[in-house]
Amino acid sequence: PQNMLAVLVTVAFIGAAFADYTPEALKDQVLNLPGAEKLDVNFNQFSGYLNINGTKNNHYWLVESTNNPATDPVAFWTNGGPGCSGLLGFLTEQGPFRTDNKDLTLSANPYSWNTVANMVFIEAPCGVGFSYSDNPDVDYHTDDAQTAKDNYAMIQAFMDRFPQFRSNDLYITSESYGGHYMPTLAKQIVDENTAAATTGNQKLNFKGFAVGNPATTFYSAIPAGLD
Repeated sequence: PQNMLAVLVTVAFIGAAFADYTPEALKDQVLNLPGAEKLDVNFNQFSGYLNINGTKNNHYWLVESTNNPATDPVAFWTNGGPGCSGLLGFLTEQGPFRTDNKDLTLSANPYSWNTVANMVFIEAPCGVGFSYSDNPDVDYHTDDAQTAKDNYAMIQAFMDRFPQFRSNDLYITSESYGGHYMPTLAKQIVDENTAAATTGNQKLNFKGFAVGNPATTFYSAIPAGLD
């Protein structure tokens, strides 16, 4: 998976304010994106892996806000499924790029959510997309509760890599099976914030979650099959 990802991300569109980023973040800075050579990319972006529990390596792609990255919210997005890559949202929905050109070039999406927020697209649970495990026999067996724990750990790992965003408002977003992912993750965050004094975890500046066409029950997930 690392070699596949290296094909995607390799040279900087715009110069990062180096004093604002950790060395780990700078290693993830996107330097060249095939197909975007003719686009006016006016935001910094970073793509890499966040380690969870030692064996899980979950992929993220951060595109900073084009408005004011320092104060705009941080919003995490994942697709549903379960098992759909968050890069589907990145490249076909509310991300900054579109991939529908026949010449394989990218187009700009004028309705990208990173006009108002720092967007972090993640691939979860571990095993989805570029996310991979060093112990797949164990880590690829999961459920909603474990995914919530892992996504919480991933957000904390992201904030460690990008500490300048810890004070920003935090939102979590998804669609479809995100009707399961987001409520369970929201509860995990609230519970962890409540227990922070005893666990030592830093509190997240959590403000809320949003879901689109959420699959919350068996019937809401497969209406076409019931016609």
